[in-house]
Amino acid sequence: MAALLGAIVGALGTGGAAFVTGSLGRGQARMQLRAEHVRLLREPRRSAYVAYAECFQEAHALHTEALKCASAAADAQEPDRGRLLRDADSAYVRAGERLHGRLQQLQSAVAVEGPPLVTAAALDAEDALLTARGDIHRYIRRLEDGTFTEEHERAADDALLGVHQQLVRFLNAASAALADDGLST
Repeated sequence: MAALLGAIVGALGTGGAAFVTGSLGRGQARMQLRAEHVRLLREPRRSAYVAYAECFQEAHALHTEALKCASAAADAQEPDRGRLLRDADSAYVRAGERLHGRLQQLQSAVAVEGPPLVTAAALDAEDALLTARGDIHRYIRRLEDGTFTEEHERAADDALLGVHQQLVRFLNAASAALADDGLST
């Protein structure tokens, strides 16, 4: 009887140990698969985020150039005023080509790669850039027709500051998405 009881206790101990080991192994395998999945997503995401940020910064710089030329034109006399307004228009047009061309293509790539927080930050950054673009356009047109006020310039300046804040938000969201190792739950 003692031998039978010993065999039962031994079998239960071995079976329990096997069950615990199997459960832990299954959890470990699941965690490794998740980490590998995140690792595979990281490079395409990084490429999409970097390309978007670089193109966004180019469009932002062109809008800034347009505003600087327009602001200089506000204080200038002819013929410098006319040249500066043409320069402002030229930078504004180039910024629009960048914004409505390559940047929107890259934004689509960011949306596909995700995650939703990064996509939302990219959309918010573009919205801020479009708002600034409208304010810069109004300022340049008011300079051309002679009806500008300092309020037009201030609105364009403030809008460009808002663009920078949204770009930083996008960069932070992208960085957090890339830093995710897939092991945290």
